[in-house]
Amino acid sequence: ISPELIKTLLATEDIRFEEHSGIDLKGILAIGFYLIKGDSRGSSTISQQLAKNLFRTRSEKYDGTLAKQSKVLRKVFIKAKEWITAIQIERAYTKKEIITMYLNTVDFGSNAYGIKTAAKTFYATTPNKLGFEEAAVLIGLLKAPTFYSPILNPERAELRRNTVYEQLYKYNFITKGDLVSMKSKPIKLKYVVENHNQGLATYCRT
Repeated sequence: ISPELIKTLLATEDIRFEEHSGIDLKGILAIGFYLIKGDSRGSSTISQQLAKNLFRTRSEKYDGTLAKQSKVLRKVFIKAKEWITAIQIERAYTKKEIITMYLNTVDFGSNAYGIKTAAKTFYATTPNKLGFEEAAVLIGLLKAPTFYSPILNPERAELRRNTVYEQLYKYNFITKGDLVSMKSKPIKLKYVVENHNQGLATYCRT
C-alpha cells in the first residue's frame, strides 16, 4: 500500500488514527460544533468503520427488543457496539494491520471490493503504485460509491476528489501549489471491470 494512499485515507477519514485507541474523543466533541454550523459529519474512526464492515453492526438482523422499539436507542446501541469492538480491534492488531484490513473490506463501487481490486479496476495498477491523484478519487468513493462514481457521476466525483485534496492540504500532506495544480486536472482512469470470463480457471466459476 503506497504512503500516498495511507496519507489520503488518514486526512479524509481519521487524522488522529495514530493517537487514539479506537475512539476519537476530540472528534465526538466536535460533532456539536459542526451541528451548530449546519455541517453534518461523523466521528467514526477507521477502527469503528472496520468493526462495522467486519461484524455488520448496523444490520437489523442483530437488533434486540429495545432497539426495535426506538430509533434513538437503536443508534445508541449500534454506536456502543462499534466503540467496544473498535477498542478490542485496537488491542488485538497493530495500526498497520488495521489499515490493511480496513482497505481490504471496503466497497469502492463498480463491483470493486478491497483496495487491490479497486486499484486494478479504476487504474489498472496495484495499491503500492497509487499516487495522490489516484488515491484521492478512490478514498473519495468511500463516502458513497455510486453517488461519487467517476463512471456514473463524473462531476460529483471531481468535486469529491477536490474535497479530499483540500483535506490533504489542510493537514500539510501537499503544498498550496500542489493543491491548485491537482484540482485543475481532470480525472483520468484506466477503467476495466473484472468479470468471471477473465483470469485463471474461468471454467471453475459460475
